Amino acid sequence: MCDGAVLPPAEDKPSAEIQNEQEYGSDNEDMSVRSGSPAPSVYSFHPSVDERLVLRSVHGRILNSQNETYMLPVDVEEHQRLDLQHQIYTRMLGGSLYAAPDLVRSALRPRNGPQPAILDIGTGSGSWALDMAKEFPHCDVVGIDLAPVRLVELPPINCRFEIDDANLGFPHYRNSFDVVHCRAISGGIRDFQELLSEIVDVLRPGGVLLLADGEMQLYDANKVAMAVVEPGEPGFSWTQRIFFATYNSMKNRGSCIDSPHMSPTWLEAMEGLVDIDWCKVFIPLGPWPADPLEQMLGEMNRTNCLKHISGMAPLLLNEGYFQETVDKMIREATLELTELRVHLYTRWSFAWAVKQP
Repeated sequence: MCDGAVLPPAEDKPSAEIQNEQEYGSDNEDMSVRSGSPAPSVYSFHPSVDERLVLRSVHGRILNSQNETYMLPVDVEEHQRLDLQHQIYTRMLGGSLYAAPDLVRSALRPRNGPQPAILDIGTGSGSWALDMAKEFPHCDVVGIDLAPVRLVELPPINCRFEIDDANLGFPHYRNSFDVVHCRAISGGIRDFQELLSEIVDVLRPGGVLLLADGEMQLYDANKVAMAVVEPGEPGFSWTQRIFFATYNSMKNRGSCIDSPHMSPTWLEAMEGLVDIDWCKVFIPLGPWPADPLEQMLGEMNRTNCLKHISGMAPLLLNEGYFQETVDKMIREATLELTELRVHLYTRWSFAWAVKQP
């Protein structure tokens, strides 16, 4: 079980920029995990890919153009936020890149036969995939997302990225990976249970499925779920208001945004999985607790949340909210968090399972 251990701050990563200088995979490795995917829906990302084919501008932010369900940005600002969020996840896991470390290391151990391989679904800025490629240099790592990653340096030779929509399935990757990782992707998935079935097919026997996501529900200082109340009523929070509006907007677009709650139940109901387990971690939203470690992680979480709130605008405006309403929610929630007017917790969920050998 993960216990939410917190580590000292790591060295900051460089700011993300649009810089893609290498074609990933080589011509003489066709149809292997490191070569381009044979799926017609996939682009192996390299400099010749025209970003206008997969990106669009919506209400002043850059979004993907492949999936109408996922309406959060994919621009440089958002990838910088995801780099920070990657550090938060890592600290929640006590400095590890993954929950269930014994299971993951066993699945990725060097061996005779097919080279161990890792798939990162919804790779975002690519931080997790890049770090896994460095930790496991004997493994092939593939990161897929709706939009291109934005790198400041060439990735390790054992890591490549593809543009693909997980909702389309992975028939081209059957029995190809030893670890499949999905983090913070529920906002873009229309049928999470079907995705889990696809992942089981993608895993090799003994392979590990890793799920991680933050909940849209916020919690008070006593870690009790906050009720939705109107302005002026006891317990009202602008931060909770904009999170609730975003939750409803995502649901309206067909997102499986409740998957952090349901994943353990879904995994237990599936055939062919063993060693199923899960945990949930509370992280303060701001440096308000007395504990120094919680203060450090709370500050990181607040910065992440402020950037996340700003990125909610295209979704809310597209769902019919007036510009002045969205501006007010963002402005008031930003002040609320900056001035620590309320003491809030976020809750982050992890679940994992092993494909039966």
